[in-house]
Amino acid sequence: MPAANSRRAIQNRQHIAITGLTALTALLFGLPVLLGLIGIILPASGYFPALGQSSFSGDAARHFLATPGLGLASWLSLKTGLMASAISLSGCFIILAAFSGSRMMLRLRRLLGPLVAIPHSTIAVGLVFLLAPSGWLMRLVSPALTGLEQPPTWGLVPDPYGLVLILGLVAKELPFLLLLGLSAAASLPLARLLAIGAGLGYGRFASWVFLVLPLIYRQIRLPVIAVLVFSLSVVDMALLLAPSLPPPLAILVLNGFHDADLAARLPASFGAIWQIGLVLVALLLWWIGENLVGAIVRFCRWRGWRGQTADPWLGFLSLFAILPMLIGVMGLVAALLWSFAKGWFFPAALPASVSWLHWQDMASYLPLIINSGLLAISAAFLAVGVVFLWLYHGQDLIQRNRLLQAAIYLPLLVPQISFLFGLQIGLSWADIDGSWPALIYIHMIFILPYIWLVLAPAFAQMDWRHDHVASSLGLGPFRRFLRAHLPLLAMPIGAALFIGFAVSIALYLPTVFVGGGRIATITVEAVSLAANGSRGPAGVAAMLQLLIPLICYAAILLFLKYRFGRFANM
Repeated sequence: MPAANSRRAIQNRQHIAITGLTALTALLFGLPVLLGLIGIILPASGYFPALGQSSFSGDAARHFLATPGLGLASWLSLKTGLMASAISLSGCFIILAAFSGSRMMLRLRRLLGPLVAIPHSTIAVGLVFLLAPSGWLMRLVSPALTGLEQPPTWGLVPDPYGLVLILGLVAKELPFLLLLGLSAAASLPLARLLAIGAGLGYGRFASWVFLVLPLIYRQIRLPVIAVLVFSLSVVDMALLLAPSLPPPLAILVLNGFHDADLAARLPASFGAIWQIGLVLVALLLWWIGENLVGAIVRFCRWRGWRGQTADPWLGFLSLFAILPMLIGVMGLVAALLWSFAKGWFFPAALPASVSWLHWQDMASYLPLIINSGLLAISAAFLAVGVVFLWLYHGQDLIQRNRLLQAAIYLPLLVPQISFLFGLQIGLSWADIDGSWPALIYIHMIFILPYIWLVLAPAFAQMDWRHDHVASSLGLGPFRRFLRAHLPLLAMPIGAALFIGFAVSIALYLPTVFVGGGRIATITVEAVSLAANGSRGPAGVAAMLQLLIPLICYAAILLFLKYRFGRFANM
């Protein structure tokens, strides 16, 4: 009986812990999203007392459904989102299968951190500079290959099919998925699985497809869905790379929210709900695709396909998988050249002269840099603190509870355009819109899922024997954290802070809506300059977007080397 009572008491404490953690997570992540959705659903239903609309009606839905080009805009968003996500995931799997365990993978892994840190808008600005009619790519091949002495009347960006937008999304999302894939692969007995495949007569490609990739995909499925949702509703990249007639659905909705006529916000609110419906359709199609691919893999396995003939193609396919990342890097080089160009006339491949002219006005960007830096530092440190509280008090509970994991990713699983306007209304009602605490909090909930992805595996792999030794020496919990845990987790904490800084710098739509135009950042300025065609200033702003995370990265690296450089774990 005492043992039974003790077991029952432990189960009751676990139940209380799960309930408390679930409630805390739901409050932390669910409340802003729920408030935002309520603030969208009511105007979409015709109820908006601020404009004298105090009764429910279907007028907002009828007005939005009558929008010219709505079908094409929805199809463009659906097509670009699904294709970008599928290509990014396929490229990730091809690179893993081709280079895992090789020196090439080590080189790629060193580049993944900086590539993940590049903001979406910076990639978009670089691609505009690279692929525009008078962009760097056309200059590199003219007039030798094209015979052109003047910029062509046609251009690769923006294209009516959204292909450049897909390229930009793949260039940004592929490094992120590859980083997740490497982390997932590190937790698997990879050598043993590949040895089993070889023993059964499978080639390298077939061994990865049949034995390894399903296990990796199972671990990264939720982040992949978050990538899909983001690709379907991206705004900052779409403003620069997508066609304008019609634009993607998210841009169509954003234009309604920014319309000078306040009544346009009601149809735009219904458009935000339409965006959620489009995401649900995409998720259904993705689920069908998962089952279709699974059926094909099972059929090939049942037929005894060994895949030996596919192995020589792996290297060839991997070159195409890496190509989007290389194009993204070329775009960044083009933006850097434009930021220093004084005179650069078509078809010259390089500027005729360089100058600090555009950089001389950097003092005007200083308030934007300070705002961006303060937001990034505050939100990242706050997110790391929250994740550590979870890790020390409920990591196992979160790992076992799929609902808690989904709650952590909730801000990434709901389209930003579908709840941020409603959240802005709620913050305005509470008179805290455009305030620093509100903006830091919103940045934090978008940063926290990425920090969880970095710190949770590192915490799970930590050797707790060091903690036991420190405890036997009489050290309390806080001193054990400083003396034992912190050195063991120094590198993951540094990586988490760096990724948090980079994600915060890249947030465009949350800053626009929650900031209310009162807190401007360098990302908002860079998108505005590039959209207006100001190449030199836009190049400077794009480089400054990279400079802030790089400065944070250098500061973190120097501190870690100074404080923990003598530890073997470094």
